[in-house]
Amino acid sequence: MGAEVGTFAAQASFERSNLQDLSILSREVDSFLERLPKDGSTIDLQPMLYVMVRSLDPMIFLTLTQGIIQFSNSALSFILGPHPFEVSASAPLTPDEFVRSFHDGLLYSMFRTVLGRVWNILPQAKYINACVRTHEFIDYYVEKMFDDNFTTGVINNAGSSMRNLPSLMQALSSPTNDRDYIRYQVIQGLMAAQDTTSELLTNSLFLLARQSKYWERLRTEVTQQADAFFQVDKFTKSTLIRNVLLETLRLYPIFPLLGRIALQDTQLPVGGGSDQNHPVFIPKGTMVIISYYAVHRNNAVFGNDIDAFRPDLWDSIRPSQWEFYGFGAGYRACLGQQKAMIESSYVLVRMAYELEKIHSRDSREWKGGLKLTCKSAHGCKLAFN
Repeated sequence: MGAEVGTFAAQASFERSNLQDLSILSREVDSFLERLPKDGSTIDLQPMLYVMVRSLDPMIFLTLTQGIIQFSNSALSFILGPHPFEVSASAPLTPDEFVRSFHDGLLYSMFRTVLGRVWNILPQAKYINACVRTHEFIDYYVEKMFDDNFTTGVINNAGSSMRNLPSLMQALSSPTNDRDYIRYQVIQGLMAAQDTTSELLTNSLFLLARQSKYWERLRTEVTQQADAFFQVDKFTKSTLIRNVLLETLRLYPIFPLLGRIALQDTQLPVGGGSDQNHPVFIPKGTMVIISYYAVHRNNAVFGNDIDAFRPDLWDSIRPSQWEFYGFGAGYRACLGQQKAMIESSYVLVRMAYELEKIHSRDSREWKGGLKLTCKSAHGCKLAFN
């Protein structure tokens, strides 16, 4: 029942009207574009697109260092709500301390996942401390939300009201007051929002710079429609943008692996034998790993030349949910896929409108660096003019 309640509440916060508010992201893209060099000098976009923490803003909860697109602002406001948060002596941690604890927890969780049972014999004091401090900070704001004096509207520095949008945390609190449950759902949302959108954009720009003909097509499409194309209902209809993002996710999935443990003796219907069409027995307790990277290079689905960046491929293929795992599959598929696609599309549109040429400044092949997600190990070194 708890999972059903959580799913229903989360879906409510992912309604399209909520996803279409790009006011926070738009402001940060403005700042990003102002600082982006346009003289052909080399710059690594990956750290500029990656989430960093600067301070607690009265409206936005988390902010980033100057020059970085603040996906954290957009994501955190979406998850926790754009409350008029203030640094308070009653809070268990400062925002900076929370972020350090949260990222430490993510790092140790990655090692815990990779090491499996071996993890139990290793020292865990730092991991436990990071988890405890992270929980304390989120619990503080969960309680603040339930406070009778909590204001659900957004108040800017001048005191004027802004449009009230439901956050994920508010949606979760509607059907339940289970503080622990809400905390864990918020943590899950924060984990998903950490660097997924920035990595999708990093990889997209990495590929577009090496196949600049697609950048030229995108720029032509955007400039021909000018400012009108900045509207969500316009750019989300762009086949080219959709194809670029899907092809990027095919080549370099953000979550490249999925592990599941058999809770009882079972069998997979196919995959065994020399022709891979026979059943495979899976004993109880066995971990099964699915490689999205391998699945996305199935010639039978994606044709030949599977390692090439071919956005137009998506005009003619319709892979099933079990053949393409850009956002997972089944009832556990990513709820935030529309949000990621909308935000990524918007940033690409704004960049294509402002920047005429894109150049790659790194001859090395793409290499993955795996933590909880997979990012480019070499960054994204580009130049614009």
